[in-house]
Amino acid sequence: MATDRREFLGSMLATGLVPKTMQTATLSRPAPSPQQPVLGTWDVTWVDKISGSHRAVFDSPEVSYGLALVRTLVWYKDYAEVYGAKPNDMSAVVVLRHNAIWMVMNDEFWDHHQIGALVKIDDPKTGKPIRHNPFLGPTPYADLPPQLADEVLKKVLATATVLACNLAFHDVVDKVKEEAGGDTAKARSMALQHVVPGIILQPSGVFGVTRAQEAGCHYFLAS
Repeated sequence: MATDRREFLGSMLATGLVPKTMQTATLSRPAPSPQQPVLGTWDVTWVDKISGSHRAVFDSPEVSYGLALVRTLVWYKDYAEVYGAKPNDMSAVVVLRHNAIWMVMNDEFWDHHQIGALVKIDDPKTGKPIRHNPFLGPTPYADLPPQLADEVLKKVLATATVLACNLAFHDVVDKVKEEAGGDTAKARSMALQHVVPGIILQPSGVFGVTRAQEAGCHYFLAS
């Protein structure tokens, strides 16, 4: 396409239909590259770690009992069983966005802000809203083996890239805002202290999903 465009502009220039200054400006303009961020505000180094023959991005807009995380582990397991794929030949990206943003917060945040009641997840032992992040410990599943359900977020973090949507993170900040005296910047700083280590905040979930696709990941709506 670039060659055809240059040939077209060259012929137009030869006939005098395109000013030379316009042609020079058009041909010399560098193509935009997603590999070179203009601003250093966001950590996008995770893109450079995507490699191997098998690549997937698991899009999780809902909590859905952590099914996006479970499906990520199932993907690793299935490709290992069917193709004998090794971990270094597989790259997975999980994007927690929209209502799934609560999954990125630690146990203390879940307990203090009663997130279990918010997302309607009950503790199977008490029957009451769970008081900790269920994806960091035993997950409230009745029909999944522990290797797929227990500490599922920790297991995914050990093998995949986990991204969080900054737009959805505003809801998290709002939870803290009253304690921060209405100061949004302070509330954000307080909320960030409770993000599970290893999760990478991105400008939006849409950015995370599309950037992973640009890096060769196949898309899967996982929740």
